[in-house]
Amino acid sequence: MEIDQQGLVLTGATNTGAALFRSALDELVYFKTSVLSTLDEAIAEDPGFALPYFARAYLDLFMTEPQFAQRAKNTLEELRTKVDIDKLSWRERHHAAAIEAWIGGDLRKSARILDQLGLDEPRDILALRIGHELDFFAGNKRSLRDRVARQLSAWSPSDAHYGIVQGCYAFGLEENGQFERAEEHGLIALSARPDDVWALHAVTHSFEMRGAIADGLRFMSERSSDWADGNLFSAHNWWHKSLFNTDIGNYAAAFEIYDKAIFNQDSPKIALVLLDASSLLWRLHLQRIPVADRFAELADAWDALASDPFYVFNDVHALMAYVGSGRIADARAVVNRLERYVGDGHQGTNNYSNTVRVGLPLARALVAFGEERYQTALELLYSVRENAIEFGGSEAQRDAIDRTLLEAAIRSGRANLANALASERVNLNPQNPYNWSKLADALRLSNAVERARESDTRSQTLRCEIFQAVDPVRTQSNAAIGSLLRH
Repeated sequence: MEIDQQGLVLTGATNTGAALFRSALDELVYFKTSVLSTLDEAIAEDPGFALPYFARAYLDLFMTEPQFAQRAKNTLEELRTKVDIDKLSWRERHHAAAIEAWIGGDLRKSARILDQLGLDEPRDILALRIGHELDFFAGNKRSLRDRVARQLSAWSPSDAHYGIVQGCYAFGLEENGQFERAEEHGLIALSARPDDVWALHAVTHSFEMRGAIADGLRFMSERSSDWADGNLFSAHNWWHKSLFNTDIGNYAAAFEIYDKAIFNQDSPKIALVLLDASSLLWRLHLQRIPVADRFAELADAWDALASDPFYVFNDVHALMAYVGSGRIADARAVVNRLERYVGDGHQGTNNYSNTVRVGLPLARALVAFGEERYQTALELLYSVRENAIEFGGSEAQRDAIDRTLLEAAIRSGRANLANALASERVNLNPQNPYNWSKLADALRLSNAVERARESDTRSQTLRCEIFQAVDPVRTQSNAAIGSLLRH
């Protein structure tokens, strides 16, 4: 009888197939680029061994694109020609049911099935890791944390993948605002495996959300050999580093990261990559920072992914590229597709409710923003901000919504609302220079000139302090500091 790293039975596996699957599990949870080829080897070695098929299908579903969902469906159908799924173990049948629900568009049902599995098999790392990802995609913030908490007591530091469980818990804690505990658990994970890019990602999120930009930049730089390349998650972690630089006004560094590590001619033209690129350029667009031809090139890449609506989080990020590049007609075409999708009736899917409640209003708001109808954009954005979490993604990713809302309030001259929104930001995260800069913009609408000047000074001071902490040589002279203040 073959078993995995946690002692769970691998039904239908030979010694060689089991060894390949154990390697693939390691590669999956650590985002190694070799995972797909290892799974394919395991399937070729043991065609009647179900778990490699399930892992392969999950990875395709991770891509959040319809053509990959079809591949996952094909993988499951291929398995059915080899084995009777109804005769597999209880654990394996739950994995099959979770995949079928996800293919059918019911992410929350899929997540619930894996949660049920986790109650009886809390050491099934595949179920835990996939369920954690589903909670993220479905915008289930509480379950993102508590799914892991329910299973954490079944693990001990000597277990293989103990660090993975700690890293998942760290991200769930961070998304629920428990930043200190998130960093604690993330560092436990990194002490087990420094190349745990998800745990590093969780700690980086925490630094970002509490405005510890200097700490975040140092943390990422000191550990760059552990995450910067050679894994499937490097582009997203580079995106986080670019956000730190954007918020301190180091746009040259942000563009360098974008061009080298986020989007270029050699980048995979997949939604998970393109949405990070859209998100960064949109933030720069809101700050009126010229991005040269980058938006146009990115919009062209989104063209190749145009399809019937499948995951509205992707559609909204495609819209950012179309609006940013001035392709308003194409942006409107995306809105029209979403409207037809809702009208045709897809009520059995999470994407339907997410589109109706969040995605479609956001899409219309972005078009209005691009057409300089800022009051309309403001009203649409304000109507969805409280339930935007249903849209999926992280707090950091959804911050693009709040930034667009604030910018629409400023550009439409809504002084009271702009002041309120900016005040909200500086009180939630007083260490971020961007927040103080936007408060200054809002105060100027009310002719509060002196308070605006004070906010600008606070923003500039924070920028200098961050630069000094990260690169003291660069900022050691008054001339260098003065240059920073002028920008």
